[in-house]
Amino acid sequence: MGVELLDGIGWTAISLFVSPILWLAILVSFLLSMRRVKRERNLFRSRTRSKRTDVFETLVPGLVVGLVLSVISLSLKLTVSSEFLMAFTALTFLILLTGVVRFNLPLWPLVVMAGLTWFVADDRIDGLTEVSVTNWLLLAALSLAAELMLLVWRGKKNLSPSLVLSKRGRYIGGLASNKLWLIPLVVLVPGSSLEQWIPQWTFPEFVPVVVFLPIGFSFLFTGQLPEQLMRPLVQGRLISFLSAVVLSLAAFLTGQAAWLYGLPVLLLVHIVLHQRTKRWNRSQTPLFLNGKRGVVILGTLPEKPASEMGLVPGEAIYKVNGEFVESEKTFYEAIQRHKPYLRLEVMNHNGDVRFAQRAFYEQDHHDLGIVFVSEPGNKRAKIRTLQ
Repeated sequence: MGVELLDGIGWTAISLFVSPILWLAILVSFLLSMRRVKRERNLFRSRTRSKRTDVFETLVPGLVVGLVLSVISLSLKLTVSSEFLMAFTALTFLILLTGVVRFNLPLWPLVVMAGLTWFVADDRIDGLTEVSVTNWLLLAALSLAAELMLLVWRGKKNLSPSLVLSKRGRYIGGLASNKLWLIPLVVLVPGSSLEQWIPQWTFPEFVPVVVFLPIGFSFLFTGQLPEQLMRPLVQGRLISFLSAVVLSLAAFLTGQAAWLYGLPVLLLVHIVLHQRTKRWNRSQTPLFLNGKRGVVILGTLPEKPASEMGLVPGEAIYKVNGEFVESEKTFYEAIQRHKPYLRLEVMNHNGDVRFAQRAFYEQDHHDLGIVFVSEPGNKRAKIRTLQ
């Protein structure tokens, strides 16, 4: 028993580190972080966090969720063939290679592979048809469970400030969540299936192998705070997950292959629910827009005076030492007129005014750590129009 356990751990470790998905995901995550830092510096002349945090976000939360779901997968004895595993990995690799975060959803390769079994009559896809419909749908359900868990846990964290243009040409602020998570999920592969590809090796009856599930989440919060918009987003993922669970149970109880047709339905439901929340967000009056509330805070930099003063995104600085301000320019002009004491009247998310104050010195002008809704620092920065 001990030898079999060690053997299984060995195969799991090998499949973990030899997978091209792992190394490509790290590379894509690093490139996305470089793009984020460049965009933030073009728009606000500063970055909100280092590049390393994006790679950390890709690997660590996904690993934690993957460990939890792998226990469930092994308990349910989720088994796939080697052909299934290779086809899924190849399609996932191609999607990840595009560098577009929102395309990374395990339902896409599953739907494409299911389509092959429906419309292609070829002996080379026999390995796909050998996998039970229940296991197809279980894999879909676990991937949706991973997305749901990560969205609840990490969806509102480490957001990046951004700017878009209104239809009238005004600058609108937003908080961008552009996350790529990598979930290592352990599944079982029959040893006989692997021996077809590596006949010189002897495998146990079932080999635990890691299959990587890259999951992307991309959303620009402009109409409401992330805490408010996250609710319908989570509800949509919950509906998709519960639908996948129902389909899995139906396939297990009836043994009918027709339940596999539920995969494209799951994908459609997922897309429609996400787009509905996206449209509702864009239909709202922009939250991050300067005007009667004052100059709106889009973000604060860590370990800076703004964070120490308790300023948070979505609030608006209404007055500086009793003087009304409506833009970043008027804010700093007011500061220069009222040194060395800084007393801010801040309008919170509920429209109530509170006070924040501290001493202010000459060297603090560019060191307050506040990211405002303003014109981009680099006039050549590309800014899209909010539709």
